[in-house]
Amino acid sequence: MERIKSIGNLSIDFDRIRAIKLDNYNREKSNILLIEYNARIEYSKNPFTQEIEKTEIIDVISKEFPNFETASLHQKEIEVEWQEYLESKTKFDLLW
Repeated sequence: MERIKSIGNLSIDFDRIRAIKLDNYNREKSNILLIEYNARIEYSKNPFTQEIEKTEIIDVISKEFPNFETASLHQKEIEVEWQEYLESKTKFDLLW
């Protein structure tokens, strides 16, 4: 199973996914698909203090679909692919 795959015009890194959900907070539009990745750490040098600063970044991919049904179908498709990836990764890890 591939780690990075394109589904519905989205390139998704299955190894970094934390959550796949539909945006239910926006009452105007409930057809926005959100894919949250695990946090990553980034270090940068502050030009004013010259100190190295640590920042935690959580990347989120969002895509608006024409309606709720289409967004829901894409969500389910991505969840199935993610589950297959996790299962194949677990099988591979057990071989070692």
